[in-house]
Amino acid sequence: MARDNERVGRVRLSRYFMAVSAVWVVAMTWHLYPQFPDTLRIDGRLMSFAEYVGDNCRERIGPAAASCLAEAEAAGRRLVAREQGKSVLLIDAPMLAYLLIYLPLGWAIRRARPSDAVAAARGMTG
Repeated sequence: MARDNERVGRVRLSRYFMAVSAVWVVAMTWHLYPQFPDTLRIDGRLMSFAEYVGDNCRERIGPAAASCLAEAEAAGRRLVAREQGKSVLLIDAPMLAYLLIYLPLGWAIRRARPSDAVAAARGMTG
């Protein structure tokens, strides 16, 4: 009977954690999605991709400006992709934590305990 209560408690904790995770995902998506497509972070300051390219090549003229634009666009795309990866990790962090910590820990605990059938068989033979 105590085991059933423990199992119900684990299921409640798991459901509670997944509900909180779902709310987290929705809230963080709502907060981060408007800046997701073209925002990057430079020195702790958020700026758009166009601002980044403009700031890097503002004072260049002639052929140097063309090569600067190409280099700044390539670097800007890499920075935007890096910022998007960080955003996705931030959004999915609770679910990843659940999958990487809680589930394996629960499986290990259940494996360490003998099952009801094994315990019953031991009780009958002992």
